[in-house]
Amino acid sequence: MHFLLLGASGRTGQHVVSELLSQGHTAVALVRTSGSLTLRPGLTIVTGSPLSKSDIRSALLAAPPLSPSVAIITLNTVRKSDSPFAAQISPPRFLADSCANVCEVLEHAGFYRVVVMSTAGVGDSWGNLPWLSKAFLRWTNVKYALEDHGLVDKEIRLTKMDWTLVRAVRLQFDDQKPTDTNTEVKTLGSKGDGMSLTDSVSVTSVASFLVKVAVEGLFVQSAVVVAD
Repeated sequence: MHFLLLGASGRTGQHVVSELLSQGHTAVALVRTSGSLTLRPGLTIVTGSPLSKSDIRSALLAAPPLSPSVAIITLNTVRKSDSPFAAQISPPRFLADSCANVCEVLEHAGFYRVVVMSTAGVGDSWGNLPWLSKAFLRWTNVKYALEDHGLVDKEIRLTKMDWTLVRAVRLQFDDQKPTDTNTEVKTLGSKGDGMSLTDSVSVTSVASFLVKVAVEGLFVQSAVVVAD
């Protein structure tokens, strides 16, 4: 299969690229900064913005005769630092507008499958989020990312796309040295039934799940919370 990737240079997106290529798939990645992603066989890199429909169209045509039939979006908002209190840099609707652009361009090209990485606490999963997690999200600037993910969640349901929203619980990144190398995840439904404060999920696990969902056509037009 051939994929369109947005957010491929991020900490989760890079694992998505590796997973796809290791399975023999090909991909074109639209990245905002030239040199932010290492070129590898099977990967085409296009520099541009997900806020630009023309840049997304250019990415669709970047690897003829291949044409992406599935998009995987792992974009996230950007703050000045990793501190949860750091100021937001991304525009307020960065995720929502980027996703809307991808959906419009894909639909116009006759493709309808999109898999989007979201976060636990969005939509109907808010009610099952532990109260300490809710407090953290309300009192820090992480709330702006949650709000933007919420807009994606609402607006993608209004499209004709065969969408899937993968709501990850607290992410564990490579530099946090996860002790469990298992890449299988637990699925907790759209509401995150049974979520706890200690839940987490590694970026490797999320990336593998995103690819599995995209390749196998799982959870179409639904959201799913995942944890290790």
